[in-house]
This record gives sequence, structure tokens and C-alpha cells, in this order.
Amino acid sequence: MNLNYSINNINFKEGTVIIAGAGPGNIKLVTIKTMLALKSADVIIYDSLINKALLKYCKKNVKLIFAGKTSTNRACSQENINEWLVKYAKKNKKVLRLKGGDVSFFSRGSQEISFLKKNKVKFKIFTAITSAQAAFNEIKEKSSNTKFCLNFITGHKQIKTNSRKINYDYLVNTEGKILIYMGISQIESIKNSLIKSGMKKNTKISIISNASLENQIIYNTKLNDVTNFIKDYEVKPPSIIIIK
Repeated sequence: MNLNYSINNINFKEGTVIIAGAGPGNIKLVTIKTMLALKSADVIIYDSLINKALLKYCKKNVKLIFAGKTSTNRACSQENINEWLVKYAKKNKKVLRLKGGDVSFFSRGSQEISFLKKNKVKFKIFTAITSAQAAFNEIKEKSSNTKFCLNFITGHKQIKTNSRKINYDYLVNTEGKILIYMGISQIESIKNSLIKSGMKKNTKISIISNASLENQIIYNTKLNDVTNFIKDYEVKPPSIIIIK
């Protein structure tokens, strides 16, 4: 591959924002387009879930801004991030917004896109492998029960929004597996809602922590036991919960 030719082909111009997914964590799973954007960006605003080893591929004079947010700690607000994107783009910089996983899966990418459109800033979206894909790949070959749909849900409601409530009755009766992002801190509520909607207490659950990384761990338990299991084994985010 001609690297210089490829950098030109992603067309990362001054005054442009690229919103890119950094994949589930393993550097080998990052797309070539995102790697090339890393090498070219003047400003990189990155999340806590990206593999920090990616930052060694940046330009020497790049401006790095940490924008990590967890359920217990927030380096900044979403409003801060939106304003940074516009501020540096208006300064004619190449701005890379680097998110863990894929930008379309529960990442608030839509809020950033809306703000960029409102402020007439040009942007591009670079898709990526989402963490649920990496996690599901670890268990699918171990399951003999092939399903024809997957249900992706988030354990966190977006702050300051009127997000619709999850339809647990549907999830219980669907034929597909349920893959839960950001569900560790909300697992008691999720468990109770599923049982109330009719899911069997002995339903199997897999929890994949740090999917795709060398320190990946796969836990197996049952729905009724999951809250105590997570406490006893000190299961921490980032983790994907897979049910059924």
C-alpha cells in the first residue's frame, strides 16, 4: 500500500472534522482509514475507551484532548466536546474525534453531527468494529443455537434526553440474543425488568470484559445470579453482557 497516496485519498482537509471509531480495543482491529486520519490530524479529541497505544501514531505536534466519560467520572461534558470540535475546525485544523467501538452504537455521535451541521462545519464518518461484534465473536462458535436476530441495547439512558424506555416484554419474547452495552452498573434493574417480563431466572448469561484485548475475560452465570456474580468477581467496565 502506498501510504502517502492513501492519506491523500481520505481527503482530510483543514477545517474538517472526522468522527471515527477506534474499534473494540485491539489495535489490529482499527481500520486503515482511521489509522491514516490519526497520522494526519492536527487535533484529536479522544474517549477513555480507545486503546491509548493508538496515540503513538499521531503527528509530533498534534494537540490531544482527553474527553473520557464514565458513569462515575467525567472529564468534560458533551457540550464541551461539541464546542471543541467547532472551535478547532474554525481555526482551520484537521480535527479527529476518536471514539471507542463504532461511532453509531450508543456513542452520542448524532449529537456531535447535529452540532457540526448547525455550525456549518464539514465532517466525515469513519465506521469501525463495535465492541459487541468482538464480544459476540468470542461466544458464537460455542453456541449450537443459531438465531436470526440480535438485539443491541444500552444500560445507560442518555443524560438530558427523553429516551424511550426499553421494551423488556419484546426482548423476553424475541428469538434473538440480547447484547447489552454499558450495563454493569445497571444490571440489577435490567435483571429485575427481564424477570418481571417473564424471562426464566436460570437463563444463561455471558459477560465479556475487555473484548478483543489480551486481558479479555469471559464470565458465565445465570440471570438470577448475575448481580451477586458481578460483585463477587468484581467485573468492571468495559464489558458486554450477552443474554440467551
